[in-house]
Amino acid sequence: MKAELMQSNVAVSARLLKVGLEVFPVYGDEKSGFSVEPSDLHAQMPGWYRYSSIDELFFALVNLNMAPEGLA
Repeated sequence: MKAELMQSNVAVSARLLKVGLEVFPVYGDEKSGFSVEPSDLHAQMPGWYRYSSIDELFFALVNLNMAPEGLA
């Protein structure tokens, strides 16, 4: 099986967000939205794949880390 690389012409800014002991790369900005996956910021991806603010993404990551493993 041949692996394919998905290349995007979308330039995204990246930053690191620490939640507890984990550090997550966060991509995007206030205009395009935020995601932990840079491919979610591609123009053809529906908006519900992105968080509208960095705070919203932060609280989603906090909830993910607070739930028992497998139940988030």
